[in-house]
This record gives sequence, structure tokens and C-alpha cells, in this order.
Amino acid sequence: MIALFFIIAFLAQISPLVLFFVFLKKISKIAELEVIFFYVLLSLIAGFLVTAFKNHAPLIISVFAMCEYAFFSVFFYLCIQNRKFKNLIILISVIILSFEFFLYYSHKTNFDFWVALITAILIVIYSISFFYEQVNLPSVLIIYQSYSFWVVVGCIIYLSGTLFLFLYTSDLKDKQNSSLWIINDAFEIVKNIFFSIAFIVAKNNKQNISTQNFDDTNIYEKPF
Repeated sequence: MIALFFIIAFLAQISPLVLFFVFLKKISKIAELEVIFFYVLLSLIAGFLVTAFKNHAPLIISVFAMCEYAFFSVFFYLCIQNRKFKNLIILISVIILSFEFFLYYSHKTNFDFWVALITAILIVIYSISFFYEQVNLPSVLIIYQSYSFWVVVGCIIYLSGTLFLFLYTSDLKDKQNSSLWIINDAFEIVKNIFFSIAFIVAKNNKQNISTQNFDDTNIYEKPF
């Protein structure tokens, strides 16, 4: 049963990568999905590296944790159209990544705890801003017909679920060998399923409004 679970987890993880290549001609110009593709690819590589180099697992996980926040921030930067909030994302990301580098190299506190907490809180805030903006856009698309919607929902479910796992296991020295770590894999499956749906929706939906260039108009700009 455990073996079957990990097979399902692996298939779920590679499915967004496979779908990206299958639908490459139709979605290759969508920058947001390219970000998700490289994020999933990095996640897959990090998983293999953790298994192959268990002695260096903490370092690999720490680097990936910072990259994960960076990828999600870039995704929301591309999706959100409000320029003030886009600039705010850049500012926050510079501060947060600098803070995380400091935490990691100082070894003064629990790195996993703070990265999980900060990433989850900020991505939830970005997600709320994204949904608020989408609701107020004069778009003909229903929100769940947007590939961005599925990616954002996947991010929220994954980060919210794994946050409590990281908080609960914050004192464990070897999280990867904890029986509770299967919860992380379960949320990984859910996340990758939603990402896969996003690629399918992008392929079927020709009106990918979130990739349009809004440089020449302030119609959607609102005070933040």
C-alpha cells in the first residue's frame, strides 16, 4: 500500500511536466505556466537529491524552500495586474529572502519553521489579492475557467496543509523519516493534480487573459 502511494505521488508530480510538453505549442507563451513548470521540475530534482544525498538533505530542503517562495512570488507577480501590488511583491520578496538567508546561515533558530510560516502567510495574502482582483475584472471568463485559479487553489491547499505539518514536527531532527511526513506527500499529490488541471484548462481555453499586456492601460489599477 505504501509503495502504491508513492507511485501515485510520483505520477502526480510528473504529470504537470508531461502535460507542459504535450501542450507546448498552445501554452509555451504563457509565462505563469512556465514558472510552474520549472518549479515542479525543481521540486522533482530536489526530491531525487534528498534521496540520493541524505547527509545533505537539510541543505537541499533549505535551498528548495527559499526557491519555492521565489517561484510562487514570481507567479503572483505575473498574474496580479495591480502595479502597486506588483512592486510590493518585489519589495517583500527581497526582504523575506534576505531574512531567510540570514536565518539559515546564522543557525540561531528553526529555519524550517520560519520559512514554512512566512511562505504560507505571504502566499495566502497574495492569493486573496489575486482573487479580489479577479472578481473585479470585467472579464467574460468564469474564474474557474482560468488556469491561474487552479494554480492558486493548489498553492493554498498545499501550503496550508504542510504549514501545520512543519509546525507540528518543528522539533524533529529528521522530518523525512517521520511517519507524519506522508501527510506532506499527500498534499504534494493534491497540489500537482491542481497544477495539472491548470495546464489542461490553459490548453482548452484560448482566452488566456492573464497573459495580456496591460502596460498601456490603467483600467484595472486601484489603490491598494
